[in-house]
Amino acid sequence: MQPDRGGLPFLLGDVVADNLRWAPDSAALIFRGRTRSWAEFAADMARIQQGLAAQGVRRGSRVAVLDRNSDDYVLLGYALAGMGAVLAPVNMWLRPAELGYILGNCQPLLLVTSAEFLGAAREAIAPLADPPALVLRGEEAPGTIPWAEIAAGGGRAPVSRPESWDDPHLVLYTSGTTGRPKGALISHRRTVLDALAALPVFGIGQHERFFCYMPLFHTGAWDYLKLYFMRRGAAVIAERFEADAAVAEIEAHRCNGMFGVPLVLRQMVESQAWATSDMSSMRLIAYANYDPSALILRIVEAFRERGAEGLRIANAYGLTEGGPYICINRPETAMGKPLSIGQPVPGVQVALLDEDLREVPRGALGEICVRGPALMSGYLNRPEATAEAFAGGWLHTGDLGRVDEEGFVHLVDRKKDMIRTGGENVFAKEVEQILVTHPAIRDCAVVGLPDDDYGERVVAVVVAEPGTDLAEAEVRRFVRDRLAGFKAPRQVIFVRELPKTPAGKIKKHEVRKAIAAERA
Repeated sequence: MQPDRGGLPFLLGDVVADNLRWAPDSAALIFRGRTRSWAEFAADMARIQQGLAAQGVRRGSRVAVLDRNSDDYVLLGYALAGMGAVLAPVNMWLRPAELGYILGNCQPLLLVTSAEFLGAAREAIAPLADPPALVLRGEEAPGTIPWAEIAAGGGRAPVSRPESWDDPHLVLYTSGTTGRPKGALISHRRTVLDALAALPVFGIGQHERFFCYMPLFHTGAWDYLKLYFMRRGAAVIAERFEADAAVAEIEAHRCNGMFGVPLVLRQMVESQAWATSDMSSMRLIAYANYDPSALILRIVEAFRERGAEGLRIANAYGLTEGGPYICINRPETAMGKPLSIGQPVPGVQVALLDEDLREVPRGALGEICVRGPALMSGYLNRPEATAEAFAGGWLHTGDLGRVDEEGFVHLVDRKKDMIRTGGENVFAKEVEQILVTHPAIRDCAVVGLPDDDYGERVVAVVVAEPGTDLAEAEVRRFVRDRLAGFKAPRQVIFVRELPKTPAGKIKKHEVRKAIAAERA
């Protein structure tokens, strides 16, 4: 007998209930060769909910996870959503002190981890006044609750349910490049509405399969999973990204879609497995040009050469606070304008505003600001930061953009990445987009560094293609021939690789720190 929902609209847990009703025997979740049907997914999720309830998890409780991707991780996220509880994924690469700050902010009842991260977890919770109980996957250890005990679903404690579609089900911590990480609260409303807006734009079909390598502490992983789940499809979960393994998984499980940043896609087509691979099942690559790259068109050609003749691409723009689907350059237009982030999805308002919150004329530079029903509810325990983010009734992305004559939005730069040199404004992204067109440049980052004469000077940090002999003078001349002289780098630093986030964004703050340390 179904519980009385009190007129609640569609919630995230309803995705599982619908798929159980309409496609119980269809594949839902594939991990390490094991395939769960939707009937098995629903049964496992219900047992986990019973096990969580036995540990005291109720509506509003938070459960943190410090671990690599797994089927358990996905099941836990959906189990908590169905209880009205909140999943708090934590970046597994953080240091214990950083982890401790996040755990102190979100105050989870439980922290799920594995043997690989158990030491860091113990160190992180040690200073906390009210530490979470540790739940250990894969094995047992003193002072921890075995995950198997929760997954078995023992106990008879009542299982709570959401009471509103404004109940949060995720708290996702931003990277904290401008200060302490902030936890963006994600409601059922946000999750469902942005999926309904994006699905017709991407054109995802029934029962398609998604290859998910993105870490589950990142918004993109959960937001692409739900799209395929809402089409009664399946997810192939990779514990971590390895290029040869990714190619093999896509081929073996006949995946139809993936999200890929340029670095990941390039590593796949350069892998040993690529030359003999069969990519004929692939229909969609959603990508994001956080960093400059004209690589995507070459990637499409490479996939088509391996059999993906009908492959389409879509450039998706979003952020943790606003969702991953603010603007999408649709498959029917992305090949013609691969570096544009496209146009707003249905139901989302986008405006380019100046410092006085006035809309700028078409073609002028402005901050990309967003309104709509599918935004975060706010930052957890950070009311001042929430008010700042929503100043003037718009969510401020911190990204600068312009709209071209055809109404397509182009991401120009982060506001904080604008370089002020000799009284002129230089946008790092504009210089980067020129640099990556040089045949000997594989990757790059442009930053501003203090300069006694100019205030800031433009510095290019460059990764050269293997086997090339690239000189600083050539890099500077290449930019100067294509842009105004004041935009050309005054200094070029060659490195073997650039630090990047799991989402593929260059960590500019680490680039600046490394240069400063080298100078010191």
